[in-house]
Amino acid sequence: MLILRNSRLIPELTEGFCNNYGDIIIENGIIQEIKPAKTASGNSVIDMDGKTVIPGLIEGHLHLDLSGMDTFEENTLTDAYRTMRALHLAQNNLSKGYTTVRDLGDRNNIVLGLAQAIDEDLVCGPDILASGRIISPTEAGNDFFGNMYYEADSPDEYTKAVRRQYQLGAKWIKIMGTGAVMNPGAVPGQPIIYEKELKAACQAAKYVNLPVAVHCHGTEGIKMCIRNGVRTVEHSTIMDDECIRMYKNSTDTFMMPTLSPTFSFLENADTLPKHYAEKSKQLVTILKEGIIAAKEAGLKIGWGTDAGVYKGSHGNGLYEFRIRVNQIGFTPLETLIQATKNNAEILNISDTVGTIAVGKRANLVAYHNEPDKDIEALNDIALVIKKGKIIHL
Repeated sequence: MLILRNSRLIPELTEGFCNNYGDIIIENGIIQEIKPAKTASGNSVIDMDGKTVIPGLIEGHLHLDLSGMDTFEENTLTDAYRTMRALHLAQNNLSKGYTTVRDLGDRNNIVLGLAQAIDEDLVCGPDILASGRIISPTEAGNDFFGNMYYEADSPDEYTKAVRRQYQLGAKWIKIMGTGAVMNPGAVPGQPIIYEKELKAACQAAKYVNLPVAVHCHGTEGIKMCIRNGVRTVEHSTIMDDECIRMYKNSTDTFMMPTLSPTFSFLENADTLPKHYAEKSKQLVTILKEGIIAAKEAGLKIGWGTDAGVYKGSHGNGLYEFRIRVNQIGFTPLETLIQATKNNAEILNISDTVGTIAVGKRANLVAYHNEPDKDIEALNDIALVIKKGKIIHL
């Protein structure tokens, strides 16, 4: 049994307990009880001394197989090396409080194996919801990322591709719906998949109970995703009023914006391929306007960083938090809710994580100060716990 004594709790992220301070009792990796502060006793007690404890952060969109290095050089690395690097990056994320991550695309499905190794306690790392390779129509720039894409060009081929990823152990299906910023020659707002292909993929995924995530910057692609019951629309960059209304009226589809890459590509334009900055410059204003519109409409918004596509991104979620607070106008608390409670609900894992509650997994992160009031407090981590175990990496 482990007791986190005198923990400062955030009501919006805590269920079944109304006090601002409490003792969290953990056993067998599960939160067994939350008692009034300084009332629990036992042999293994950590005095939190009023430190803020929140649910473990959930990174909704990253790539453990990527590290932001030159893509052509990265393509020369062996899968064995990339697997070990992915483990290192996963552990880096865990040390920063991200106890669950969703990986949406790797080369040769290597993250699927890493996720299995973590599930079986062969290695320490965050829980990984992995898609493996990305299913994409034949598209300009696909070769830029080596074997990251599984190309499909008909409804039957999409059905086959979904079944293959399911067979390999994927927990999510990732599909390219519009052009990408990083792929040379691709147009970010342009749909690249036929609706009949997306429909076939969604039907095949539903048959094996797998949710679908679609890379989608453009307006028409977003609407196509919502019509077909896609669970998460990744990036969701270019939105009109109808997109916002369709999101508002849907109980099946949610936006997973990732603001970090666009801002990072512009800040580091001199060191990156020219097309990164050119496309980002075209998107940054409309991206901000769309997220602000979603905020004002009261949409449930997910939280992801696309870590891996720019240098220094893994474990640096504070960059995304800062953008959302300083550029969009979310409060620090609103962003914490996005990265915990919202993500758990959107990713269909709220029965076990996302809030501090009796019966849920003891995935927790503690801070010396109050990140719900000052987002910079995320810099000062006091403790990370995954499945009831204190993490030492």
